[in-house]
Amino acid sequence: MVNLFNSKFTSGDEYPILREQKQDIEVPFQIIRFTDRKCASLNDAIAFYEWDDVFVNKLDDIHLGNFIPSLRKAGMVIQPDYSIYADEPLVLQKWAVFQKNRVAVELQNAGIEVIPNLRWGDSRSYDFAFQGIPRHQVCAIGTYGQIRDKEKRYLFEKGLEQALLSVEPSKVLVYGSMPKEIFKTYEKYVEFYRYPCWREQYAKEAC
Repeated sequence: MVNLFNSKFTSGDEYPILREQKQDIEVPFQIIRFTDRKCASLNDAIAFYEWDDVFVNKLDDIHLGNFIPSLRKAGMVIQPDYSIYADEPLVLQKWAVFQKNRVAVELQNAGIEVIPNLRWGDSRSYDFAFQGIPRHQVCAIGTYGQIRDKEKRYLFEKGLEQALLSVEPSKVLVYGSMPKEIFKTYEKYVEFYRYPCWREQYAKEAC
């Protein structure tokens, strides 16, 4: 499924540009991971905050169309979270950004509301990690798996300010923990909505 015809691209590396959201978009009731998408309702958002191996092959040009019906179960879908590894060559980091934008635009072309996902690597990625994302949108950030490891936490803290400056989101959905020492500085500038990760959700269901 290649559905980028009539799409717009950035200058330079030509990343697909996402269209702006509808103005009356509401924040979702809960964020459901792709694996559990059958449990999603129209008040929820489906996200890809899990291992890349779970979704990468399913979102390629050949298979994406097969999953459109199941993604429609939710009211919106968060742009796929292709990993941008700081120790990878820049060409692979850029490819991850192209892929997440490509899927987001294809979902939009299929009539699905998309929430841009903010993901970055080290400081070298700041020039391209947020390309193609319109300003002043409801965006999402996944902290699950990003802040327990000392090195990943350092990269997350360093990049968060750059992400907010580059995109100037109206609201940010945070999937996973939201430590005050990281986010408090920015709470005066943007509204954050924290959502429990799948482990927290399963723990509550087990009680």
